[in-house]
Amino acid sequence: MDYELNARDREILEILISDYIATALPIGSKTISKKQHGRYSAATIRAIMADLEKIGLLKQPYSSAGRIPTAKGVRYYVDSILKSRELSNEEKIEVSKRYADAADLSVDEILNRTSKVLSAISKYVGIVSTSNMDQVIFKQIQFLPLSSRRLLCIFISQEGFVQNRIIEADWEYTYCDLEKINNYCNSVFLGLTLEEAREKIIKEMECIKRDYDLLLSRALIFSKEVFQQISGGGVVLDGESHLIGEPEFSDTERLKNLLIMLEEKKQLIHLLDRCREADKVNIFIGAEAIEQDFFKENPEFLKAIESLSVVSAPLKKGGRILGTLGVIGPIRMDYSRVVPVVDFTAKILEDILS
Repeated sequence: MDYELNARDREILEILISDYIATALPIGSKTISKKQHGRYSAATIRAIMADLEKIGLLKQPYSSAGRIPTAKGVRYYVDSILKSRELSNEEKIEVSKRYADAADLSVDEILNRTSKVLSAISKYVGIVSTSNMDQVIFKQIQFLPLSSRRLLCIFISQEGFVQNRIIEADWEYTYCDLEKINNYCNSVFLGLTLEEAREKIIKEMECIKRDYDLLLSRALIFSKEVFQQISGGGVVLDGESHLIGEPEFSDTERLKNLLIMLEEKKQLIHLLDRCREADKVNIFIGAEAIEQDFFKENPEFLKAIESLSVVSAPLKKGGRILGTLGVIGPIRMDYSRVVPVVDFTAKILEDILS
């Protein structure tokens, strides 16, 4: 930031942005003067607003209108003016009670619940993304018979992720056969990441060829098939409809591109990868969360992204980052309310998962 505002300019910028967050309307000098009980004249405030516009913090959407903040102005507000606050006890109870039955839920169910909680409380889009599954740590795998030549495979990671896959077998396996396969896999892959487990399969296959064991060979083949199917990170969204009523998205084309972007998880994962780099609550405003090269291939998403902010926090278990949780909303979101909600929810989840 190559500038610093004096106390008077900061006060005027704070009033303007606070009113804009509340109304979504351009704010004029007379409105600000009334808020200050006439301490500065409307003419003085207009001159200050003109100066703030020159340095890129404000803009005038059309002639004779008041001003609205730019993404740069909102960034200054968030970094230098916004006062952080703690949630009240009542608000903390409101979040906590939504996880009262967490002990009975799987990790996937908890993450799905979280997107709904964040959306319901913020009135924006709640989002949870999980890490690339290549880096989850193997805990257990179990093959169970479904029919004469079909097996159900249950994969569990140390982080608590559960994946079920169906395997077509070459012949019918007894419970004794499957017990041997399960024991072998669980001893060979325990503690490895999924990526390391795939590499281990290649090495083990060489050993099996030398000391031929048909059952263990089948165990590796089944494991390889399952591990290949478990890939990529997941994104869970809730509350997209909250954006439809926002003035920023009254333009049909912009709203359409936004909803397409939210639907196409590839774009979201690209955005959230940047958010995961932070070790605490972080705020990305407009196109900050996206590398500019991204828009060369996706120019239609630029206008949609420019109108959005992401408030995110890392999703942790025992200090290890599993993914990201957060809220997506218009740049004109109420950060003083959303930031502590995301922060507290992240802390609750870390306690639950640990």
